Amino acid sequence: MQKKMILKSNMRVYFDMDGTIAKWRDVPVEESRKPGYYTDLEPETELLDFLGAALEADENMNILSSYYTDTRALLEKKKWLDKYLPGISSSHCLFVPYGKNKAEFVETMLHRKLGKMDILVDDHTPNLKRWETAGGTGIKWLNGINGKNGRFEGIRVGSVEELKVAFDKIADRKAVG
Repeated sequence: MQKKMILKSNMRVYFDMDGTIAKWRDVPVEESRKPGYYTDLEPETELLDFLGAALEADENMNILSSYYTDTRALLEKKKWLDKYLPGISSSHCLFVPYGKNKAEFVETMLHRKLGKMDILVDDHTPNLKRWETAGGTGIKWLNGINGKNGRFEGIRVGSVEELKVAFDKIADRKAVG
């Protein structure tokens, strides 16, 4: 039996973790640096279910998350993924040292420039703006804490249904353009 495809074309999608597939707790930075912070984040269940189904269908979905290099954040994020997304291969998990440009990091990994079919789903506007400046497509994940200032003028979604519609629109733009 053929698995239902979610993506409509040769899209490569990168999902941020904190505030996107994991619910962000609006705490001071010092709190997010303490042991156990990332391990204890609640999952964004609807988005994780979607991501898990896409991975089962062999879609090109990836995790792209920043971490503090001087804490246990990387280990905790990997444990979190093992718990909530056990089917994801480590080859689909990219971790960027905090403060580094996600777009540049991925371009280095791919050995090419980003294109419109390279999509970042992230809750943090600066990441999305750098991604789009590099040539990719950004999608702002609205998590109930962010998105109130309107600083990101691109695609904004707050549910999996809206995300699927956004993927369709991106694929349609590619087919036309």
